[in-house]
Amino acid sequence: MTFVPGPIVIPRKSRKERRKGKKEVKKKTAPPKKEKKLVYVLIKLKPDQLISEKAKELEELFRGKTFNRVVNPDGYTLLMNAQNLFSRSNRLYVVELTDEMNRWFYLVPSEERIGLKNKDKYMVFLIKKDSALEEIFKKIAEGRIAKRSRFELILTAIEAALGILALVAGYLALENVIEISEFTNIVTFVVFFIFALQSIKKGYRRRTWED
Repeated sequence: MTFVPGPIVIPRKSRKERRKGKKEVKKKTAPPKKEKKLVYVLIKLKPDQLISEKAKELEELFRGKTFNRVVNPDGYTLLMNAQNLFSRSNRLYVVELTDEMNRWFYLVPSEERIGLKNKDKYMVFLIKKDSALEEIFKKIAEGRIAKRSRFELILTAIEAALGILALVAGYLALENVIEISEFTNIVTFVVFFIFALQSIKKGYRRRTWED
């Protein structure tokens, strides 16, 4: 007697299970979002130096890279150029040349660090919100980028005071003036409060070095 196998039944997943599987794959393959960095460099020319000569030196340094040059721009022009160039790289250099009469700006997207010599100002902005770019470029155009707002100064002072509070609490805990549990509560409060302050700060952080 010949054996004839019956049809093989392959269990199929429900639509809900298939959708869930697709979502899990997407979550695993999604690349992490990189933080945008804006590096501002100011170079002031010497009285006997022509701005066009210094510009040639910079353009030689930028050879092989994409860059935009704008002369005596307003904040909006800088912002529009920057938004376009950020699509090429998460790090954007904004180099300003000035002879006190004219201001030439070079906007250079580059994942690699660019070594610039004889800098008069050097600032790195870590962009948390794209809306912060408008404020940054407005300050650059108005020549106020080095000045911190009163709001920023107050928040920085509060953070410094909280840091001192944590240090004092640590010293008191070592001297057995306060209990370890009290010290832990103080540190927890300080950390929480600093994070809360960071959340209400404007959408960028400023520092004087880059990675």
